[in-house]
Amino acid sequence: MKRFGSDKGQMAPAADPNVLFRQRLYLLVIMVKARLKGYPVGNHRQSAVLENAAHLHQACNRIDITLPNAKAGVHLFKERVKLLCIMATALISDEYPLGVYRRDAILENIDSIAVAAFPEQELLLFHDILMAA
Repeated sequence: MKRFGSDKGQMAPAADPNVLFRQRLYLLVIMVKARLKGYPVGNHRQSAVLENAAHLHQACNRIDITLPNAKAGVHLFKERVKLLCIMATALISDEYPLGVYRRDAILENIDSIAVAAFPEQELLLFHDILMAA
């Protein structure tokens, strides 16, 4: 019988915490932008956003982040990420009143985060995927 996969004694290498942090942040930014554009939020997407926001908020306190384009500093970047986590948690619930000023504040925060964390990337929303809640 053929066996596929790694040996039982061999562990997979640990992922870089900075890479995981940036991937979670990218996902949170996309989900918040999708919510602002009116895409549906189902139970699975809502729980994923809440879990991701909670994990990112906790990770900000214990991770050393290296950013290629942090003009204002890492501390301010971490505070912006924490603010985005709080905004995402409030935004994903239906009880949050979203006015023009709050929408602008969220988008301004996302733009600041994107410039620092993803300087060479365009944050794309995939219509077909986001329509399936």
